Amino acid sequence: MLGLRAAQWRNSLTRVGLTVPFWLVHDLGLLTVIDPASIPIGPRPVNARLDEAELREYASVLKEIAESEVLEKARQWRLEDSLIAVLLLKVLGPLHEHYLNEVRAKLFPANLPLDPEVYRDIEPELGALFAGADRTHDVGFLRFLLRRRLRLITSVEQVDLDTLKLVGMFGSEASAASAMQMLDLLNVFQSPDANDIVNFSLDLLPSVLETKRASGQQRFSVDGYAGVSRRGTLDSLVLSELAFDEELFDRRFVEKEVFFYAREKQHEEDRKLHYILVDASASMRGRRSVFARGLALTLVKKLSLQGEDVYFRFFDSRLYDVQTAKAGKAHAAGISVPYVLCFKGERGRNYPKVFGALVSDLERLKRREGRMPIVYVLTHAECHLPLETVERLRNLAKLYGVFMLPSSGELELEYVHRLHTVQVVDEQSLIQKDARARRALEIVDDAAAGDDEAAKKREPDARERASMPEIYV
Repeated sequence: MLGLRAAQWRNSLTRVGLTVPFWLVHDLGLLTVIDPASIPIGPRPVNARLDEAELREYASVLKEIAESEVLEKARQWRLEDSLIAVLLLKVLGPLHEHYLNEVRAKLFPANLPLDPEVYRDIEPELGALFAGADRTHDVGFLRFLLRRRLRLITSVEQVDLDTLKLVGMFGSEASAASAMQMLDLLNVFQSPDANDIVNFSLDLLPSVLETKRASGQQRFSVDGYAGVSRRGTLDSLVLSELAFDEELFDRRFVEKEVFFYAREKQHEEDRKLHYILVDASASMRGRRSVFARGLALTLVKKLSLQGEDVYFRFFDSRLYDVQTAKAGKAHAAGISVPYVLCFKGERGRNYPKVFGALVSDLERLKRREGRMPIVYVLTHAECHLPLETVERLRNLAKLYGVFMLPSSGELELEYVHRLHTVQVVDEQSLIQKDARARRALEIVDDAAAGDDEAAKKREPDARERASMPEIYV
């Protein structure tokens, strides 16, 4: 299976034009998943026709890379194959480009087979497979690699551990199954802006990873046992009930005093729909963008762990494509973490147009889903909207506003009192690291508390009470 995984890494690299030799992908990739102490690193008998001194030097390079902190952490975190392929792309991409400049040719373009039987007991057959093969390119690339030994080791050491840890935490949500997703994920490792969001997200995520979705009980023979119940079928009867006399058992059964095992069940009908909107306009650059995107990623993770459905979108002067994370659908695409980290809005801002389009989308969503979503808007204190648009949104969703204040100023939007929940993040909370993480976690806890807390209205002040209609009895 290790050979099959290496073939998958190699094919993934081929899709983005990186056609390095399979042996190099295999060796470096293997060091990210297996403790080097448990595998022999050195020349094999099958390579007897190659220069032994060069092979020994290559083995020493592998040993030095295997002892690096990056690969030690990678082995501990058990990274997915798609992430390992991107890691290899970041390390080997620049080297391969320099090599092509020297030889002016593309090497090894063929895809490898992904049939597990091909890689079963392949070690004894390697000698016959390579007998008489032209290994000119292998020797050339090996010698080039040894000449650039320091560059290879430095490329491994330059991998940002925080980014690797965060992407590993999200698993399939940060997958790189396609060539475009691989390039998006590679961009995360190379973006300074994304690194700031990564560091902030790592301050928040450990506190939400213990979240568990609520479970109920059922009588059907699926999932595990959750407890005991007074109702059930005979095949789930608690065996100790059979110890009673027949007459006493019959009486207990009629009066529903008999115990049955109850099985675990998720309450699908209780699953809520959360719709997260993040402002990507120029007013949200810097600390506001870091706070909003780190908060959004944490909210997505928290709500997904609770078994909720989550929709996510960016907006500036338009609404961008929606990404969804459906509970209980393991093979769904999910919300792309690289997309959240590296998205750039370049279209100015037009809030009336954006939220007018949102009304139309929510109307279609309500007809399709039959549920009232909770809409989270992560924006700044200058997000001005017509009251008419806000009223239409109130009829379609529960509105949860998170507003980031400028360095000096207050929240003076006329529609604020029409939102169900309002969270204000001041400048001091954005500047100070501890205060920023604490404020974000307060918002996450409040948003994930449920309908009773998340939809709770604020006590209106005098100005807001004056704007409300009077009621006569």
